[in-house]
Amino acid sequence: MTEHIPYWPAAMNLKSAAAYCDICVDTFKKVCPVKPVQFTESTRGERYLRQRLDEWLASLDPNKQDAAPKRKFGERLYGGYGEARRA
Repeated sequence: MTEHIPYWPAAMNLKSAAAYCDICVDTFKKVCPVKPVQFTESTRGERYLRQRLDEWLASLDPNKQDAAPKRKFGERLYGGYGEARRA
């Protein structure tokens, strides 16, 4: 099954980066805040880092969970009260 998964390089040109995000190039240019890295003076030398694209895509996730609130030791075990309160 994994033989059907495409290989995505660490640095991609504009067309590949848009395909990686599964959007057309025009939409990618409009919505993607990731800036390309300049490998050469020409625009053909611009590459988008896959890691930065992944970070951007993850930031769009509406299902992202905030960290659970921290509890003091013993709160859960003793009905919300610490050890000193239980005594």
